[in-house]
Amino acid sequence: MSALTVEVSYDAGVTWRPAPITRTPSGGVARVGNPDARHVSFRAQTTDSAGNTVDQTITEAYRTAV
Repeated sequence: MSALTVEVSYDAGVTWRPAPITRTPSGGVARVGNPDARHVSFRAQTTDSAGNTVDQTITEAYRTAV
């Protein structure tokens, strides 16, 4: 993996914020909080060393306890 970006949304994808990423041997870990929101959504993009990219969006990936 050459590049990884992850964004998080707490309003079903209306607005997005960058999520901090910690690099790991197998890729990376994105850290997100659970503010006063009903659901958390994710948007990620990764690029490998050959320039191939993958974009993935998961709207309302999980529900919070709010």
